[in-house]
This record gives sequence, structure tokens and C-alpha cells, in this order.
Amino acid sequence: MFESLILGAVQGIAEWLPVSSEAMIVLVKTNFFPNGMSFSELISYAIFLHLGTLLAVTVYYWKHVKKLIIEIFSYTQLNSEKKNYINFLAIVTITSGILGMILLKIVEHYENFFVNDVVINIFVAVFLIITAVLLYSTENKKEQKEVSLTGKRALITGFFQGLAAIPGISRSGSTVAGMGLLGIKKEQALELSFILSIPIVLLANIILNSREFLNFTTEHFVALISAFVFGLLTIEILLRIVRKIRFSYFVGGFAVLLLIINFVIL
Repeated sequence: MFESLILGAVQGIAEWLPVSSEAMIVLVKTNFFPNGMSFSELISYAIFLHLGTLLAVTVYYWKHVKKLIIEIFSYTQLNSEKKNYINFLAIVTITSGILGMILLKIVEHYENFFVNDVVINIFVAVFLIITAVLLYSTENKKEQKEVSLTGKRALITGFFQGLAAIPGISRSGSTVAGMGLLGIKKEQALELSFILSIPIVLLANIILNSREFLNFTTEHFVALISAFVFGLLTIEILLRIVRKIRFSYFVGGFAVLLLIINFVIL
């Protein structure tokens, strides 16, 4: 029960930071609550915990989500700008879903490589560094102007979001960085990133985690509630921090620290 509470809290807080909450779950589970789960099982459990923060972001953006659902069902009556917005969300979700499934299959195929805790930690650290580089590349761009949400931008954004299937690549960090490189303003990119989390998390759990629902336990419930509560409590303050701080330094520093710790262990 305590483990479920902690893992849920980690998901609830890490989801809003440009670090991979998936990687944080894997690291905490591997180093503090080891129980013989395979690497692919750890990834599936981390994806399952995203349902808690999905509920949190849905509650936080409820007015926006409600309006979006209404507009989807009245698509033919919308103006071109609103149609482009919905098309953008759909293309990004489909693209990232396809790429994410491919990457997850690759990770699953080579999961025997990740039987050692140190290997897992180093693997995550390397991809955290990649996330830091992506964030740094956008933090040094000049202030973006308003741009249209075209199909091409959607495909590229979907590619960046799909990379988050790799533990250590932050979904929000990679997606925001990708949109930043495309010239989309940071404020708009942040909002789009959170809205985009809703369909991709739902699809990922429907496709990958049917067993988790069939074997739903009290521990699952506690973990989801913990992720929801901590996610809802921290989303506002952490969104403000993301807007003001250069998180590429934070992510890069954390990755280097993780590598140093493992070097000492080795």
C-alpha cells in the first residue's frame, strides 16, 4: 500500500515536469521497491499510472476539454481555425501512437538487456540527457510568433511525442521542445502538450494494459488516486515553474547525478 502511494505521488508530480515520469517510476520501482518485474512490465505499469494524472489534467482543463468534445461532434460547422486545431490533435495522436508502439516493441524485444538495475539507471540517464538537449535547443530560440497548426507541424509534433515511449524521454518535454522548434509559442505548446496527453494515454492503456484492468486491486486503486491527488495539487505551481525556469539544466543535472551515482556503485 505504501509503495502504491509513493509511486502514485511520483507520477503525479513528475508528469508536469519536463522529465520522464515513466522513467521516474522505473527508477523508483527498480531501486526502492524491486519485485522481479521485467522491464516491459515496469513500462506498462508506468503507463497505467498515467491514468491518474490524465484524470487530473481533465479536471484542471475541464472547460477546455468539454468545449473540445462539443466541437468534435459539430466538426462540420466549425470554422477553419477550429478544424485545424482538431485535425492537429488527431494527427499528432495517430502519429505518436504508431511510433510509440514500434518503440515499445523494440524495448520489449531487448528487455533481457535490462535485467540489471545499474543498466536501467544508465539507460534512463542517457535519454534524460537527450531530453535536456531538446529542451536547451528551444530555450535558446527567440520568442516565437503565432503560427498555424498545419498537418506538417502535426506530423513532426507526433514524432516528438512518440519518442516518449523510450524511458527517459519526457513526453511533455519532448513534445514542447518539438513544437518550439516548429515555431509554436511556449504558452500554446504547453497547453497543447497537456491536452494531447489525454487521447494518447487512453489509447496506450486500452491497447497495452487490459490485464491491469482485469487484475485490478486495491493497490492499483491507491496508486491511481495518489497520482490524481498529487497531480491536481501540483499542476498549477509546477506549470508556473516550467514557464520561468530553464529546465534543460535541471534535467541534464539530474541525468549526470544519476550517472555519477551508478559510476560509484560500479
